[in-house]
Amino acid sequence: MIRWLAIALVGVLGLSACTQPGPQTQVCTPVTDQGSVTGSLTPVSTLKVLDPDKTEVAPSEVVVTDSTFSASAGDLLVSNCNDGLLRKVTGVSTQFVSGNGVSSQAVRKVYIKTEGAALEDAIASGDVTLETDLTIGEANMVQALDGVSVQDFTGKINLTNVKFDIPGVPGASITLNGFIEQTLKPNFNLKFSSGSIEVFKAGMSGTLKAGISATIQANASYSPFSLNKELASWNIKRAFLVGSVPVVVVLQPKLIAGVSSNASGKVTVTVGIAPTFTTNVQLDYNRSRTTNGGWNNTFTANFALNPTFNYSVPVQGSGNAFAGLAMDIKFYGVAGPSLEAKPFINLTLSGNNGSATLKSGINGSSKVEAGFKVLGKGLETSYNGPSIEQARTFSCQAPSTCTAN
Repeated sequence: MIRWLAIALVGVLGLSACTQPGPQTQVCTPVTDQGSVTGSLTPVSTLKVLDPDKTEVAPSEVVVTDSTFSASAGDLLVSNCNDGLLRKVTGVSTQFVSGNGVSSQAVRKVYIKTEGAALEDAIASGDVTLETDLTIGEANMVQALDGVSVQDFTGKINLTNVKFDIPGVPGASITLNGFIEQTLKPNFNLKFSSGSIEVFKAGMSGTLKAGISATIQANASYSPFSLNKELASWNIKRAFLVGSVPVVVVLQPKLIAGVSSNASGKVTVTVGIAPTFTTNVQLDYNRSRTTNGGWNNTFTANFALNPTFNYSVPVQGSGNAFAGLAMDIKFYGVAGPSLEAKPFINLTLSGNNGSATLKSGINGSSKVEAGFKVLGKGLETSYNGPSIEQARTFSCQAPSTCTAN
């Protein structure tokens, strides 16, 4: 009896030693592309930076394979892992499992139960500015519609006969052609004091060069309509190493376009712009600001427009088109700010004399969804900043003359 009880006990213990607690984990893939860092952050004493090569992750658990690693409830964990890892420890257990292959030595695994955390929990104080290039190419493209292509190295995005069909009018359409080329630099500023985030800024600044033409063609009148499309998107990861603390940012730029129009009869018109914009769109939070949950947005732009105009069939109506870049931003895998810069063309057709009014320029906007608190709890209020426009108006006359007003 004792012998059989001993055998059963050994079997139970052996099964227990082979059973890993918690959900199935995934490999922790490090983010190796780094951006530039100015300034410094002072971490709290309970912050532990995990080595991705020794770490596996699950939604509420982290597993560290390390003979010396230790953690306690209340500690903060951070790593440049996948989309970024930032968590608080709620429980810890350690287990030795049999080695594999030629080695029979037991391997020490630390199973760490976790919950979400904010960077302000891990940082005592500091002020840091992060900046990187917005590198757009085939390698990091997620999707693109027909007519959209991108040149590697230059990041020039080409639009070739990108068509929007006019609802209810067979054969009628607005067609976009041209390109967008950018040297925008996403930038972020984080300042921590008194146990919370004091300042957060997200922006993109630089040049946005565009050559865009819109052709409206219809054989009959049509009612007002409006259509928007996402033409292409990219996924770019950056790890900003601030001392020993990695701040992981996922940039998700999107090429967006939209048209709206109406006409009182048959129409054929082409209008275009070929400007270079110097732009700066910024979304910022300040703990001491008492309006809009602490949020504000700004936008500036400088440019010279070179409009073109070809209007062969006089009619009353309007045509509006834009094509530009929107960028969604994640910190440690949590969706945060969104920034937009959109060159646009607004054309009002005057009728029988072949004249028109052209308004063109660039539009900038920014927003943040509710629940963005991975950097600090004060940031969780949603904010949809007003759209800010920088534009010029022209008086145009068929067939091809436009004069600045």
